[in-house]
Amino acid sequence: MSRFSSHTSSRGFTLLEAIVALVIIGVALIPVMSFLTNASRQLAIAADTTQRALTEQTLLAFAETINPLEKPTGDVEFTSKIRIRWVTDIIVPPSTQPMPGARAGDTKVGLYQINMSVIRDEKEWFVYPVRKMGFIFESIPTVGQPQ
Repeated sequence: MSRFSSHTSSRGFTLLEAIVALVIIGVALIPVMSFLTNASRQLAIAADTTQRALTEQTLLAFAETINPLEKPTGDVEFTSKIRIRWVTDIIVPPSTQPMPGARAGDTKVGLYQINMSVIRDEKEWFVYPVRKMGFIFESIPTVGQPQ
């Protein structure tokens, strides 16, 4: 039998078959990669939204400790990455009239908006406004007490 017989046996892929297989695999991977890219982007957005919601809950609890009439501005570091700065705007100025049931001058109450800027990684992330009452108790000396 000669080396060049008319009957050839196939032992592997031809170059053309390998190229076609790679093209088919490549075309099939395009939608998969697109899905994974989109899914990772959506996951990052969801994580950021969750962190913002938790930060807003913390800010609301922190706002309970602020008396805007006594401390209208401030700066607090919450974590190594998150810092809070606040500035207070007057909505209703503090009362100068005595409150019902109180002695004249004992209490001053006003309505304020506290604008809390959240700084994350040294950049402003968002501003969270909270409306809150501010108050000051001032004692009035009675007759016979030193002032």
